Amino acid sequence: MSRFPIHRTLPPLLALLAACGGADGHPARVDRPERLDGRWSVALRLEEPIQLHGDTAVAGTVRGEIALIDNPAPRAAPGLGGSPTHYGVYAADFAPFGFATGAAPVPTAVARLLDADSVEIALDPEADHAVVLAGRLAGDSVAGHWRYESGRAAAAAGRFVMRRR
Repeated sequence: MSRFPIHRTLPPLLALLAACGGADGHPARVDRPERLDGRWSVALRLEEPIQLHGDTAVAGTVRGEIALIDNPAPRAAPGLGGSPTHYGVYAADFAPFGFATGAAPVPTAVARLLDADSVEIALDPEADHAVVLAGRLAGDSVAGHWRYESGRAAAAAGRFVMRRR
């Protein structure tokens, strides 16, 4: 198992979040970033478990919370990239899925609201392995897919639903 220094994993993840955008390939305008602010309950369902020796992952649902606040830094113009639109923290135990997160003293979340309804969230983006959620914001909920990164391939994946608390 190879481990990369923290300072080498955060820039590529932030670049990935910044590079995602609208259909024209440019980062999209975010008209109302406050739509993602707040406290959210999250339910993650495992659909593709980690393939290890023995039964390490249990199918089911992991429940937790994510709290996000708006990044007060000025937003970049389309085509110029940009920083995440939100920062936050989360609480969730992924042990039933066969992996652990939250190695840092404070489990962090980095989010980017794209267009008016596309959301990407990275849990523990500075860790060697991150959980990345990508979904659609509709009203007070976000639904989509999540994946746990292990090296260059997704080690586990599934669906998630977030609801504003």
